[in-house]
Amino acid sequence: MRNKLIWQVFVSILAVSLASILVTGIIARRALSAAFEAYLVAAPTHMGIVQGHGGMGLGRVFLGVAEQSFMSGVDRGIMLSALAAVGFAALAALLLARYLTRPLRLLTDGARAVARGDLEHRVDVGGPGEVSELAEAFNDMAGSLQGSETMRRRLVSDVAHELRNPLAALRAQAEAMSEGVLPMTGERMDSIVEDLAHLSRIVGDLQEFSTAEAGGLRYDREQFDLCELARRESERADLLAAGTVSILTEFSEPVCIVEADAFRVAQVLRNLLGNAVRHTTEGSITVRVESVDGWVRLSVEDTGEGIPAEDLPFIFERFYRADASRASATGGVGLGLSISKHIIEDQGGQVFATSTEGVGSIVGFVLPAAAAAAPVAS
Repeated sequence: MRNKLIWQVFVSILAVSLASILVTGIIARRALSAAFEAYLVAAPTHMGIVQGHGGMGLGRVFLGVAEQSFMSGVDRGIMLSALAAVGFAALAALLLARYLTRPLRLLTDGARAVARGDLEHRVDVGGPGEVSELAEAFNDMAGSLQGSETMRRRLVSDVAHELRNPLAALRAQAEAMSEGVLPMTGERMDSIVEDLAHLSRIVGDLQEFSTAEAGGLRYDREQFDLCELARRESERADLLAAGTVSILTEFSEPVCIVEADAFRVAQVLRNLLGNAVRHTTEGSITVRVESVDGWVRLSVEDTGEGIPAEDLPFIFERFYRADASRASATGGVGLGLSISKHIIEDQGGQVFATSTEGVGSIVGFVLPAAAAAAPVAS
C-alpha cells in the first residue's frame, strides 16, 4: 500500500519540528550551563556555592540545593516547551495536510468520474496555486472531451442521415426496376449516378480527413500563379452559381507566385467557393488575391446569410456545422473546412474567417510567397 499524502506531509512536518526543537533545546541547555558555570566560578563563596561534598559537580565547582533546583526548572521548561511545540506542530501539520490533499482527492474523484463516462463532471477550483491550475486544466480537459463526444455523436447522426437518403433512393429505384415496376430510363440512371456520387463524396471526405489528422497527406510542391488558379476556379464556380449571384475576381498584382501543392490549394479554394455558393442566394462572391509582406492572401467574400458570432470561432473544427438543421440542403458532414485548414497549415500558411450575420462572410487563407518573389529579409 502506498502511503497517503496526508500522512507523508504530517510526518514530514512533525519530523522537521521535532528536529528543530531538539537542536534548539540542546544548544540552549549547553549555552545556559556554560553561562551558569562561569557565573558560579566568578561568584563569591558566600552566595551559596560550597566546595566539597553534598553538591552536584559542574567543572571545578559544586552546586548547592538552590542551584540544582534552578537547573532542574530549566530542564522542565525546555521539556514543556518542546511538548507544546510538538503539539502545535502536529496540529498545524494535520491542517496543512488536509488543505493540500482535499483538492487532490476531488481531482482523483473527478478523474474516475470522467473515466466512467461522466463528461459533465467538474471539480471545484481551490487549494494552492499549482493545485488550482491543475483543477482548471482538468476542467478544460473535461470540457474538451465533452465537446469532442458531442461532435462525435453528431457525426454518427449526420453520416447516418447523409447515407440513408441516397441509399434509400438507390434501393427503391433498383427494386422497382428489377421488378419491372419502373422502366430503366436515362433520367433514372442519372439519378442513380448522382446518388452514388454523393455517397462517394461523403466516404472520400471521411477518408481524407482521417489521413489529414494522421499527417498522412502528401504534397507535390511547385511554384505556380495563385491568381491564375483563382481565376480558373472562379470560372468553374460561376457555372454552379445561381443566376442571381455573380462571381468576381480582384488581384492586387497580375501575378502572385507561391510554392505549394497546386492541386491541394485548388481543392481548398473549390471548397471555399462551394460553401459561398451554397449560402449566397443573391448578390456577389468576390475572390481577392493580394501580396502582403512576403505572403499571398486569398479571400472569398460573399453577400450571403453570414455566420453567427457564436459559431464563427469553430467553423474550422472537425464535424462542426453552424446550422445542423440544413444538413440535407447543404450536404456534407462538416469536414470540408477542417480538411482545408490541415492542407493550408501543412504548407506553412494560415486560415482565417470573419463574418457579419445577414451581411456576408470573408473566408480565406494566406500562403508564403515563393522565395524568388518574397522580399529579402534584412
